[in-house]
Amino acid sequence: MEQIVLQLKNTRKRRLLLELLGELDFVKVTSVIRDGRKVAFANDLLDALMEAKADARGEKKLTRARDFLKHG
Repeated sequence: MEQIVLQLKNTRKRRLLLELLGELDFVKVTSVIRDGRKVAFANDLLDALMEAKADARGEKKLTRARDFLKHG
């Protein structure tokens, strides 16, 4: 299964979008994040995962945790 995160530019269209997604038998809406702190955390987590994937592909060099803790 693949997950996709959507950010609505116009929150008034939220109900319409959820109705449209509900009509698709291959889509499952699992949760909606409304708390601003949780949204910020989720965005930061997604950014970190994207950076880790870029590091795995060799596109970006990340500092190893051991080196970070050793040198600060």
